Amino acid sequence: MGSSTNPDRRRAVPWALFGVSVVLGFTGLGLQAAGESIVTWHFASNDLIAVTIFFVSGFVGALVASRLPKNPIGWIFTGFVVLLGLSGLAGGYATFSIHHGHLHGLVPWAAAYDSDSFVVFLGVLLFTLLLFPDGRLPSRRWRTPVWTGSIAIALVTAGVLFEDAKLNDYPQIHNPMAIHSPVFRWIFVPGFLLFIASLVTAAASIVVRFRRAQGVERQQLTVLMASATLAALGFVVSAALQNFISQDLGNAITLLSILAVPVGIGIAMLRYRLYEIDRVISRTLVYAALTVILGAAYAGLVLGGQALFSSFAGGSNLAIAASTLVVAALFLPLRARVQRFVDRRFYRRRYDAQRTLETFGARLRQEIELESLTDDLRRVIGETMQPAHVSVWLREAR
Repeated sequence: MGSSTNPDRRRAVPWALFGVSVVLGFTGLGLQAAGESIVTWHFASNDLIAVTIFFVSGFVGALVASRLPKNPIGWIFTGFVVLLGLSGLAGGYATFSIHHGHLHGLVPWAAAYDSDSFVVFLGVLLFTLLLFPDGRLPSRRWRTPVWTGSIAIALVTAGVLFEDAKLNDYPQIHNPMAIHSPVFRWIFVPGFLLFIASLVTAAASIVVRFRRAQGVERQQLTVLMASATLAALGFVVSAALQNFISQDLGNAITLLSILAVPVGIGIAMLRYRLYEIDRVISRTLVYAALTVILGAAYAGLVLGGQALFSSFAGGSNLAIAASTLVVAALFLPLRARVQRFVDRRFYRRRYDAQRTLETFGARLRQEIELESLTDDLRRVIGETMQPAHVSVWLREAR
């Protein structure tokens, strides 16, 4: 009885921690709402999406920790969201208290914790890269970035915690942990540079794993790299939107792109439809390229058509209608061409297998000798599916 109960209790621990973090986080959000006026769009584009990232990260961490309790990545995410929940509670309490004119007691300490808790994310990022997906280092030599990264995080944390200055998020409050020494200003920069070097090394470990990996592990690493690429693209788009359109819209795109990372990690580690990721990436590349090409073609056709039909009544509407018809007619053939290009460039093995099958199908319609067809069939199966052994049984004619 005890052997069946203990695993169930261990599986319940991450869910209990996730529940505690949610209660803490939403309590802090309620205090923050009570302590300051909320601008609806700003709240939706920043705080609400940040809460979604917090909730999804906690859910993924609890799910992974309960299903794979020996893998530290689930516990890293679970502990991270608990600390974020405490940060949300501390920030809500500080905001509520400052709004009512209270700046003493626990308020400076709560504000300092909320303002400086971002340093925890550095450790989550570093160790997730080093331990993904099996929870172990690729080899012993990768202990070096563990030690250098840990030292770097310690230096950055000390520089942030003991800085003699106002808190970034709470300019009314001076850092209650401040130590009047220039040392803590000096150690931040070398600590941050050392962390960047360790982070680059950790990212290199993913590349090393991918080159050596096969089967399930290779697919898991593909999911992680795809989600990281999506997040990076989101940062690029966000920077453009912040400069030319709206700061809040740019922040929303940034936060939504970050959401791809915990979702990707959850899919990879729980192996949910893992072997469909190549199809998802392929379709994403195809339709992204189609959107850019057809969008540019449509804009060019509309502008050219308006210039061409400017002498006609309703020339603008005619140009739009003609451009729409041309783009619609181009969609299917252009999609096929882009799909072939993506398969040939990024999925060469699948492209070669498809070409082999097409060639075999064409020969099958012309070949009539059974022995020759059997040899071709074995060769095609060996090239496309790469089995360990191929046997062909032929039914005797009666």
